[in-house]
Amino acid sequence: RGMVMHKRLRPKLHQFRYRVFSLLLDLDELPQLNRLALFKWNRFGLFSFHDRDHGDGRPIRDWLAGLLSDAGVVADGPCQVLCYPRILGYVFNPLSVWFCHARDGALKAIVYEVHNTYDERHSYVLPVMAGAGTITHDCVKDFYVSPFLSRDCRYHFQIRPPDEKVAVVIREEEGGVPILDAAFV
Repeated sequence: RGMVMHKRLRPKLHQFRYRVFSLLLDLDELPQLNRLALFKWNRFGLFSFHDRDHGDGRPIRDWLAGLLSDAGVVADGPCQVLCYPRILGYVFNPLSVWFCHARDGALKAIVYEVHNTYDERHSYVLPVMAGAGTITHDCVKDFYVSPFLSRDCRYHFQIRPPDEKVAVVIREEEGGVPILDAAFV
């Protein structure tokens, strides 16, 4: 359970916040979770997670392994995704955050999978430095998301990896000037 906040900084200040819930799913646990009455994996359920809602059409593990390999990241341990579930078959995940670990449990990379309203998606694979507490990343925006923002943007992420609490904070700059803040805590 948490709170989502969006704050548009220009051309006119606009802000909203609302309560939501997300799921933190370990890919290794999906077969066991599929046995629950209210949750289904790749099947219809009150709540469900479908591989086709993520990645590029390949099985989810193959897609994720390919992304990590292409980025030169070795993350051969547990992988978790923080996302919204399908509810009665419907879902929209503006951002799914994948936490990819080494066998020893060390967080090695975070994959920021951005979805737009045209059912397109793009993933940013960013390595995590050893011993990082709050993780900071930044990258150039490579994907059309909104008609209200140009592609001349840069994302700045601050992540508190999942434990008892989780935080995903994003500042977007357009032309070097802050334009949007978004967070899930």
